[in-house]
Amino acid sequence: MKTVNKKERVQQEVICNEDQFGHWGDPENEKFFHPKPKVLNIFPIEGKAEKLVEEVLKRDLTKVIKFRFDPINVCNLACVFCTTDLQAKHSQISLDSFKKILEKTSNTCKRISIGCSYEPLMAKNIDEYLLIAKEIISKNFKEKPIVTMITNGLLLEKRKLKNLGFLDWIHISVHSHIKENFEKIEQKAKFEDLVAGIKDIRTKYKDLNIHIEFVANKENKNDIEGFIPWAFNELKVDSLNIRRVSISSYAPRSYLEQSLKKNMLIGISDEEWNDVQFKISKSWPSKLSTTPSFNSEDQILKKQAMTDVIEL
Repeated sequence: MKTVNKKERVQQEVICNEDQFGHWGDPENEKFFHPKPKVLNIFPIEGKAEKLVEEVLKRDLTKVIKFRFDPINVCNLACVFCTTDLQAKHSQISLDSFKKILEKTSNTCKRISIGCSYEPLMAKNIDEYLLIAKEIISKNFKEKPIVTMITNGLLLEKRKLKNLGFLDWIHISVHSHIKENFEKIEQKAKFEDLVAGIKDIRTKYKDLNIHIEFVANKENKNDIEGFIPWAFNELKVDSLNIRRVSISSYAPRSYLEQSLKKNMLIGISDEEWNDVQFKISKSWPSKLSTTPSFNSEDQILKKQAMTDVIEL
């Protein structure tokens, strides 16, 4: 198997996470409605799709530098460690609301992330959101922000997106290269659909940075040595982040809550995590990048092949 050629490193500015508007854990609590936010977390609330939009448009948005946006509040998968309430009734934020927020943040916003907690490709008209972002950024923004989509990738081929090339990054959740393990973790998914979708966008969009997010847990901790070269050489991705699963907190009606009630073993011990780190260092492709850098925070382990910072 041939190794992909090394690309120039992509520099990304680190920007703040303070002064946030909106909180997924308590969406209607006004204490999270910052009067002059720097970060926006906008998503539809069950039965009140436009609630956060209505509230945020009342605020002073002249300091916003990061806009996290979920157009829809559902997902097509049931990942065993997912901490989000994914059993809420379908709600979707309108294209016009998305446009209004983009216009009001155009002077300062440096980063736009689409699909932070839910699956953006579940919005059948997701390509229209991308087109609006493309048009507003071209017309109104002083500087082009970094635009990212976060997805599980299963609907990439079905949606046949025409504006995907506008993105700077696409983050795709993939938690094993072994079909049986992948489909056990990402329930309702078909491994072949995922692989075909990623290979398709890699072929069509040579300049799109493809990032893979791998959550290490009890089911896949032994897959890592094989997963790393597979992701870089078979899928031709640009960067990979491996992080330790978190089971300490989760939303009611989340799939993690269901998994724990079924006594499924999800979390990994400190000893197992140390072993994971060793396997990563051993199998990391030195021809692709420098030595993997371990973040000082115990929860996050950044694997940076083509980029200095991966940030949503």
